[in-house]
Amino acid sequence: MAADNNRGFALLVVIMVLLLASFLASQLSLDVRTEQRLAANAKDRDRAAILAEAGFNIALFRLMDKPLALEAEREYGRLVPGLQYTHSLKGGQVRYYAANESGKIDLNASEPRLLELFLRYRKLSMEQAGVVIDSLQDWRDPDNLVRLNGAEQEYYMHLPEPYIPRNGRIEDPSEFFLLRGADRLAGKFEAAEVFTVHNSGKGINVNSLTPTMLDFVVNGDESRLHAYYEVRQVQGPLNAAMIRQIIGEARFSELEPFLRYEEGTSSLYYTITATGQAGVPGGPGNQAGPGLTINALVRILANGYQILSWQERYS
Repeated sequence: MAADNNRGFALLVVIMVLLLASFLASQLSLDVRTEQRLAANAKDRDRAAILAEAGFNIALFRLMDKPLALEAEREYGRLVPGLQYTHSLKGGQVRYYAANESGKIDLNASEPRLLELFLRYRKLSMEQAGVVIDSLQDWRDPDNLVRLNGAEQEYYMHLPEPYIPRNGRIEDPSEFFLLRGADRLAGKFEAAEVFTVHNSGKGINVNSLTPTMLDFVVNGDESRLHAYYEVRQVQGPLNAAMIRQIIGEARFSELEPFLRYEEGTSSLYYTITATGQAGVPGGPGNQAGPGLTINALVRILANGYQILSWQERYS
């Protein structure tokens, strides 16, 4: 009887040891797979960063009319501001475009009516748009006198996270989201896609629109957006008659006082946006890794260039 008990106890011990060993083995296997995934993700993120930088450099060289090689002139020739380009490179894909700052709303110089039209397009009411416009003017002026719908230091200092208004010319487009009432639009677009502080001319240049500004100009109409790109690729710079036909009579009449028709190089300042993505979107198994987007403000000089700002974000 004692022998049977010993054998039963030994069997129980063996079973417990096997269960423990099985558990430890499964945990080890899980840890190995996790480490492999982390290593693969880190590798893809690094690849996306390299691809994004490659896209930035391609756009910059094309802007400066310096193709990488003569045989690449057809694909990498002079860049058309505002048009988007996609290239498949080793390890993934890169998308990029360069927009002259003349195609954006200048926060220091543009007329309030143009900003109002943009805010109304972004679904703000007349009252809400008035708050943003008055707050913008209060933000820029040197005094503490509050406009009818505006805000000065007292308002901003009583916020949960207080800050002091500039009381001077805006230096960075991202300041827009600090204005009273502008928080309603936070996260809906990048400030640098819409606003600038380097467009001293009146209005916006239709030949150098960012995708977000083009969406505003065509009033969100996908067919008109595609027509814009098609005509740009075939005809080059657009004139008033072309843009009237593309966006329609009603929209043209609304925006016409604020539209300009230069060739897209009226300013020496450009925003280059380049996105690198590891893997091949839509490829076998639709395997596309993480993406990195670079948004850089560049000033083109007679003998080179100067990078004024550089932002990166993963997607």
